[in-house]
Amino acid sequence: MNFVEATKTVAALSDDLANTGTHAMVVDTLGFSHLSMDVCFEAVAAAGTASTVALVCKLQSSDTTTAADYADLTAAVGGGTGGFTIPTPGNTTGDVVVRFDLDLQNAKRYVRTQVTPRTAGGVYSVARLSGKEDANPYDATTKGVNVAVSALGFN
Repeated sequence: MNFVEATKTVAALSDDLANTGTHAMVVDTLGFSHLSMDVCFEAVAAAGTASTVALVCKLQSSDTTTAADYADLTAAVGGGTGGFTIPTPGNTTGDVVVRFDLDLQNAKRYVRTQVTPRTAGGVYSVARLSGKEDANPYDATTKGVNVAVSALGFN
């Protein structure tokens, strides 16, 4: 069996988000052992400047979906103590991607992004959950996609 058949994808797009707006995506991690999440910022006019792509870029976790229950994951807080440096846009034609890789052992059930871009634009998040304990293949709906194609060998 192809081990990636037992994965799930979650995605969210905030198109034309104002620089005061918040992009948020909640991921239910129940039963999975690893989460890899990309937060993608569209190319911005401020490319190459000292400005970061976001005012806020972080992950939070909670055992419930109640907004007030979420707490920051220290290592996943851009600009925060113990966190990471939010990147500056490299050029006006390239998107900027921040990758978060989490080990979900002993983690809270829900993980969410909290992103406020520095300039108006699109923010897109896509998460891939893996390490499902039963490791059974799933259909497209269970994987969180419209179509699932498995290629176990290449000809």
